[in-house]
Amino acid sequence: MAPLKLLGHAILLAPLYLLFLQSPSTTTAAPPPSWGSHRCITGERDALLSFKAGITDPGHYLSSWQGEDCCQWKGVRCSNRTSHVVELRLNSLHEVRTSIGFGGGELNSTLLTLPHLMHLDLRVNDFNGARIPEFIGGLNNLLYLYLYGANFSGLVPPNLGNLSKLIHLDLNSMSNYGSVYSTDLAWLSRLTKLQYVDISGVNLSTAVNWVHVVNKLSSLVTLNLRFCELQNVIPSPLNANLTLLEQLDLYGNKFSSSLGAKNLFWDLPNLRYFDMGVSGLQGSIPDEVGNMTSIIMLHLHDNKLTGTIPATFRNLCKLEELWLSTNNINGPVAVLFERLPARKNLQELLLYENNLTGSLPDQLGHLSNLTTLDISNNMLSGEIPTGISALTMLTELLLSFNSLEGTITESHFVNLTALNHLDLCDNSLTMVFQQGWVPPFKLDIVDLRSCMLGSDFPEWLRSQNSVYVLDISNTGITGSLPHWFWITFSKTQHLVLSNNQISGMLPPRMFRRMEAETMDFSNNILVGPMPELPRNLWSLDLSRNNLSGPLSSYLGAPLLTVLIIFENSLSGKIPNSFCRWKKLEFLDLSGNLLRGTLPNCGVQSNTGKLPDNNSSRVNQLKVLNLNGNNLFGEFPLFLQKCQNLLLLDLGHNQFYGNLPTWIGEKLPTLAFLSLRSNFFSGHIPPQIANLTELQYLDIACNNMSGSIPESFKKLRGMTLSPADNDSLSYYGSNSEGIDEIDLDVFPNTLPVITKGQQLEYLTGIMYMVNFDLSCNSLTGQVPAEISKLVALKSLNLSYNLLSGIIPNSIGGLHALESLDLSDNEFSGEIPASLSFLTSLSHLNLSYNNLTGKVPSGYQLQTLDDQPSIYIGNPGLCGPPLSKSCSETNASPADTMEHDNGSDGGFFLLAVSSGYVTGLWTIFCAILFKKEWRVVCFSFSDFLFDWIYVRVVMCWASLARKRRAVTLSGSI
Repeated sequence: MAPLKLLGHAILLAPLYLLFLQSPSTTTAAPPPSWGSHRCITGERDALLSFKAGITDPGHYLSSWQGEDCCQWKGVRCSNRTSHVVELRLNSLHEVRTSIGFGGGELNSTLLTLPHLMHLDLRVNDFNGARIPEFIGGLNNLLYLYLYGANFSGLVPPNLGNLSKLIHLDLNSMSNYGSVYSTDLAWLSRLTKLQYVDISGVNLSTAVNWVHVVNKLSSLVTLNLRFCELQNVIPSPLNANLTLLEQLDLYGNKFSSSLGAKNLFWDLPNLRYFDMGVSGLQGSIPDEVGNMTSIIMLHLHDNKLTGTIPATFRNLCKLEELWLSTNNINGPVAVLFERLPARKNLQELLLYENNLTGSLPDQLGHLSNLTTLDISNNMLSGEIPTGISALTMLTELLLSFNSLEGTITESHFVNLTALNHLDLCDNSLTMVFQQGWVPPFKLDIVDLRSCMLGSDFPEWLRSQNSVYVLDISNTGITGSLPHWFWITFSKTQHLVLSNNQISGMLPPRMFRRMEAETMDFSNNILVGPMPELPRNLWSLDLSRNNLSGPLSSYLGAPLLTVLIIFENSLSGKIPNSFCRWKKLEFLDLSGNLLRGTLPNCGVQSNTGKLPDNNSSRVNQLKVLNLNGNNLFGEFPLFLQKCQNLLLLDLGHNQFYGNLPTWIGEKLPTLAFLSLRSNFFSGHIPPQIANLTELQYLDIACNNMSGSIPESFKKLRGMTLSPADNDSLSYYGSNSEGIDEIDLDVFPNTLPVITKGQQLEYLTGIMYMVNFDLSCNSLTGQVPAEISKLVALKSLNLSYNLLSGIIPNSIGGLHALESLDLSDNEFSGEIPASLSFLTSLSHLNLSYNNLTGKVPSGYQLQTLDDQPSIYIGNPGLCGPPLSKSCSETNASPADTMEHDNGSDGGFFLLAVSSGYVTGLWTIFCAILFKKEWRVVCFSFSDFLFDWIYVRVVMCWASLARKRRAVTLSGSI
């Protein structure tokens, strides 16, 4: 009945409706005179257009700002009731453009003609370091102000304190940390309605009153002051007003003080999230931490806290996250677990990098809601309790770098169905599982390095087909890899199986189909040729295996960045495909049987001209190590474009020709240069001194001639003080330094000839400052300027033809540990300044023409086998040599006590007469007495033999110098 009634009304009203539509004078309410025919208010539209005109907009974010109705423009919101602009949301957080947000310009003060603006959002734009406009303080109705990541700089305008209605203030400047600052936060105290404040990244180092200012914001719920350079302690105000505060973030400040008993945060009853990591905190955690009964998240990591947690921690019943990692927390780990809250809310427990000791307690399993447990890098011992299997929610178990021992069985994992990250590396654990055991979990990350898994490849890993990272290096695995390994881990991104006894060949087809990005099979006994590489691979280490045969002309892996194959038996030439690896940064082929010339990578060998096209050059190289092969040819010309090169080792090959002068210009970042045991000839280019980063120079055992360039005093990498060396600050702005080399992916030890022996360096190589020009044919004197290389630790100029005196200034090389000047032609006395070299542990001055007394000094007297240091210098005397120094004859002018000339003449006549008489007496005795004749001629024979031996030894020394330039690897 009702539908019929409604239909009747509609029929009756239809004619009236048609009449209304056809009426030429339909009446409507007249709009206000300032509106026009659209909702947008004309004056506010003009203000927005002026704002648009003042800024640059490379991303065309404001391209919709045209037409009459500004309320339809992007980022603009008007009131539905009054049509006034109330919101400007111009952030680029969710935009994808060619550039980030606005690209500069000036914020126009015409925004002040938007009196009803309540929400201003300029997040993640780029105002090119402009100051925060002061006119913003005149937007009196503003409730929300977002300037996060907008690249402002300078002083925060104090008139922001006029925004009395503001409830949300975001001045986060982490994107340009420290560029924005405030010297006094008094203006903040006037914003009493604030509920959210984020001033992270704003420099508040001089705002000493910040605690009292913040305490006046009684409505505050969230306070973020990350990286604000806060330095003063945080005393508790007399009357704490922050009763509503739930989140306090003070991460990354510089308090350098203890968590005292009277601090602001102990009096915050509703505080739930507290982060004070990386803030320089010292001392122990006080009992007052137990007052934070509402706390859910407590982060105190990366400080210098000591002791253990107080017993009052049991009061934190709501605690879900506890981060105490990277401190000096010590004591038995069992005590710490006893003091954790009894309730089972704890989900994340991070205790890594502390000094916890003892065994893991059995009650560990009581934390049944725990999802992350990280106690790595401590001093734990004993066995892992099987009670750990009660942590049924556990997803991450990290116990690496401890002294845990014992056997791990399936009973440890029986209930850990959620586990996806297992890290037990670098302990003394043995994993023994029943044959056929299938784990209840699916791991993403497996790190069992240095745990014993047994000689057979672990069968239980077969079910882990979703692993992202697998490290089972040094786990005692022997034999060849099973066929299923290449299937199960075909999608694994990072594979590390080094330091085992894995044998057999790498299957070409299955190896090529792997999706790994990094692979490390080093230190095994793999054989056969090197197969084609996986397409996504960027790092491969096959060093110290038994791979053989030539390198394929096509190895694939267009994204390859790191290739390490040293100490194998690879032969043949380096293929031209080497030039196609545009991203290659680390290449180590040392210790193989490679021969022939290097590929020219597009360089015209006759002219040395480089191609204009970059498609055929490996110009991203940082490390190139070809040491110990049979390569030959002139110095590689393609290196001219490797301007990021940090380490170049061509030693122990057969390269020849002159060293190019462009080394000093084209390789500006070079820090390590080794050309030892080749056939390079000619003079040492003085332009090498332009390598200001160079700290390791080895051109030993070549055919170099000429003198040592005086310009070497400019080698800045060898001139800075050891303190600067320790900080690695001597790598200039053009280079990120040798410390950029990731020694985890570049494990080759670098041989260094120093202290009379070959030493192997790995991480310490970045601190080795070495200068070795030995075993050449260098002539002339050692330039006195060499004393400016004060960072030198090893100086070797032996087996050359250097002459002149040893410069006295050499005593200024205070960091020197090894000095070898043997087998040269140095003359004069040994500088007494050598006794000032307090770090010296090896000295060799043998086989020169040095004279005078051997200098004494504590450091010189501590050297081993001291006589051998000076052997071959017949003019030397004094300890430790057996030859004593004769007393110096005084001159007659100084010793005559009388001026009587007749007395002096008589003395000379008497001496002459005695000499003649004695000579004739001896001659007559030899003539008439046979025994005397035998003694005399025996002595003359001995004297002749002694002189003959010395001549032969000197001749052999000279021949050894000439022959040394052709020796390879003799030193």
